Amino acid sequence: MDYLLLLSSIAAGALTVLLLKLEQRGYIKLLNAFTGGYLLTLTFLHLLPELYHDHGHAAEHASLLIGGLILAGFFVQIVLDIFSMGVEHGHAHDLHGHVPLGVVTGLCLHALIEAMALGDAGTHHDPASRQMLLWSIVLHNYPVSIALLGMLLHAGMSRARALGLLGLFAAMAPLGLALSAHSELARYSRELMAVVIGIFMHISTTILFESSDGHRFNYQKTVAIVIGAGLGLLSVLFH
Repeated sequence: MDYLLLLSSIAAGALTVLLLKLEQRGYIKLLNAFTGGYLLTLTFLHLLPELYHDHGHAAEHASLLIGGLILAGFFVQIVLDIFSMGVEHGHAHDLHGHVPLGVVTGLCLHALIEAMALGDAGTHHDPASRQMLLWSIVLHNYPVSIALLGMLLHAGMSRARALGLLGLFAAMAPLGLALSAHSELARYSRELMAVVIGIFMHISTTILFESSDGHRFNYQKTVAIVIGAGLGLLSVLFH
C-alpha cells in the first residue's frame, strides 16, 4: 500500500497536466504554498520534537548528531537545487528544447533521499512520524510532478518521452523505501529522518518566503498556506 501511495501522487500529477491542463505556474505555486505550510507544521509540531525525544540514547551525543544531520540535510537540498533549478518548491523554467538532465537528476535524488527515511514500518523509531512523512512525500510530489511534466511538454518533448522521464522520477520514492526497508538502513530511521527534516526545512521556508512579493503576501497563497498548516495541525492532533 505504501508503494501505491507514493506512485499515486505522480499519477495524479500526470492526469492533472494531460487531462485538466492545470500546469500553469500560478496553480503550481498555490499547491506548493499549501504543501509548504503542511510540511513546516508537521516538522515543528511532531517530526522535530519526536526526533529529539530520548529513547535510551546518550542524550548529549545523540542531540549533537541529530542537529548535525538536520543541518546536513538543509545543505544537501541547497546542492540539489543547483541541479533541479528549484522545481521542488514551485519553480518552472523554459527549457528551450533541451533535455533537462540536471533537473531530472536533482529531483530523482531528492525523492530517493526523502523516501529512504521511511524504512521498515516494524522497526521505525516512531510509527506516527513514519506515517506523517509518507503523506508529506505523497502531497509534496504532486505539484512537483505537475511542474516537471509541464516543463518537459512545453519544451517540445514528445508525450511518450516526457512520461518516461516522469516515470523515472516516480520510481525513486518506491526505490528509496525498498532500499531502506530491506537493508541495514532500516536501523537508522532516526538519523535518516533528521536529514529529511533538514530538507523539509529548506523547501518549506523557501516556499513561504517566495510567497511574498515586495514583503506583501499574496492573498491566495496566504490562504493556501493557512489551509496547509491547518491540515498539518489536524494530522498531528489526530494521528
